[in-house]
Amino acid sequence: MIRRRAYLWRTAIVLVAMIASARTSQAQTRGYVAGDLFGEIIQLSKTTVTPALQDSTVDALSPPDGATFGGGARIGAFFAPQWSLELGVDIGREISEERTLSIRSPISVLAPVASLQYRSRTSQRYLATSVLAGYHAVVRGRIQPGFRGGISFVRSERHFTVANASISTTPLLPGGGILIPTVVLVTNDYTTVSYGLTATVAAEVAIDLAEHFAIVPEMRALAGGLGGIVMRPGVAARWRW
Repeated sequence: MIRRRAYLWRTAIVLVAMIASARTSQAQTRGYVAGDLFGEIIQLSKTTVTPALQDSTVDALSPPDGATFGGGARIGAFFAPQWSLELGVDIGREISEERTLSIRSPISVLAPVASLQYRSRTSQRYLATSVLAGYHAVVRGRIQPGFRGGISFVRSERHFTVANASISTTPLLPGGGILIPTVVLVTNDYTTVSYGLTATVAAEVAIDLAEHFAIVPEMRALAGGLGGIVMRPGVAARWRW
């Protein structure tokens, strides 16, 4: 009987400890929402041909590098002072480039016509949906540095213009006989949409301005699966509860 009572007491103590631990863990879990603005620096892989080709179709297919800006929204939770998990959606503004390109004339072997020229516009835009785990150093005061890493599901949308030339003939006289070749230049606008997974890493510094509100300067980098690197320096406004 005494052993049975001791066993019951031990069981009760373990149950109380488990309940207290669950409540403590629940109390430590803090959710947050955030909105962010960022600059976007794009550096993509390219193909170069030496010497340069007269037909510049390869140049029309090359995506542009450059810098733009964008914004997004995030939701996440701190499961402990050091660890967090975040889901975010960020979209960059379209970056575009216009160039005058040339294409070889199909009658250049018959007449001294070097090439034909046309205006080409190439543009690129990225939308990234990211799942990132974060580690945040425990420090005193209002400043807390942190690091994040995870994967992003990236939607890439590209627009580009490609031209091609063909020959049509018209008779010199109504009765026929002598035909005059005429070069017809046709341009086509293409849109390609692709999806892929890429690795994402980030560094941030949270600055608490109030009990539930912080400003978070950050730097994010996306690489792998894009054919290049996308850097996104920015700042987020975070509200925790």
